[in-house]
Amino acid sequence: MGEQLEQEELEEIVNSMTEQEKDHFKSALSQVLRCYAKDGPSAVLIVGWPDEPVAGVTSINATPMTAAHLLTSANNFFNYMAMNDAPPRKDFN
Repeated sequence: MGEQLEQEELEEIVNSMTEQEKDHFKSALSQVLRCYAKDGPSAVLIVGWPDEPVAGVTSINATPMTAAHLLTSANNFFNYMAMNDAPPRKDFN
């Protein structure tokens, strides 16, 4: 997934965030941390660059089957969101 950031780099990124980005970051980090608690939920973290064909995938507190289920659920959700605003099929031709 990439190397860890140094303290200075972390501070620079956080200091450059808007308040809305900081709130989102806190929420995302809280969700990830819960996965490390005893009997916590499972997660799959996908990190990649938009123009790159490969992304890094890390599962947290998840078996391969659980990770696959989470990824399938996420895929279904994002397909629904993308197609929700799409024009009707008859308008494609």
